[in-house]
Amino acid sequence: MKNIFALLFLVPVAALSQADSVLSGVYKWKEPATDQKKISSTVLIEGKVHDFEWLQLTANKISKANKKTEWLVPANEEQLVIIKSGKLQVQLGDSSFTLSPNSVAVLMPGEKVTWSTKEPCTFYLMKYRGKSTVDGDRIIKTGGSFVKVWESIPYKPNSNGGGRRDYYDRSTTMQRKFEMHVTTLKEGIKSHEPHTHHAEELVLMVEGNTEMQIGDQFYKGRSGDIYYLGTKVLHAIRNEGTKPCKYFAFQIE
Repeated sequence: MKNIFALLFLVPVAALSQADSVLSGVYKWKEPATDQKKISSTVLIEGKVHDFEWLQLTANKISKANKKTEWLVPANEEQLVIIKSGKLQVQLGDSSFTLSPNSVAVLMPGEKVTWSTKEPCTFYLMKYRGKSTVDGDRIIKTGGSFVKVWESIPYKPNSNGGGRRDYYDRSTTMQRKFEMHVTTLKEGIKSHEPHTHHAEELVLMVEGNTEMQIGDQFYKGRSGDIYYLGTKVLHAIRNEGTKPCKYFAFQIE
């Protein structure tokens, strides 16, 4: 994707003091500037985190239908694509997929990807590099790059009037654990009591209004915003809206 992105840094809205350069807090969605000729991009999060020497999350926009474009994932990084609006046609090897909103693609180092669009599209792109050498054997064992299409993921109701969709829980070439799910949380409900875990976590708001406890502070997020939770940081999320909310939660380690 060389020369395809014009990157602008967005300062975090709120943060806690920690050793890594990406600080726990809420990072607001920022609409990328319109560019009719290529993908427009704005950096939302960038820096070093506990288990990665570099992580970058961008908001991206394709303003009109585009012909097929190819890119190559660098040999020293993995990438995650999450569709926000519109549809993205993606080809991996001999397989083609239509990624609708809330669908994802997880791309391994060296992956050749072809994409095209028939309509405007917005999406998140997360790039990251591990601190250790790429594990070539693990990429074979885990099956390499993959996609998860929203409509094909079963919804599992829970006793609190909400539910979740489980995307995956696996290792990759650069991660011992990479788990993702989407939670639907009923209004006025807290997902769980404040807790901690070693894995870092990103919570990406799809719909609704929430309040996240991070340490002893409370931060608000709505559609498009991202909470970043560092390793062993106390946290809990609550739906403070008047209707169910929906959000991605993914742990990286």
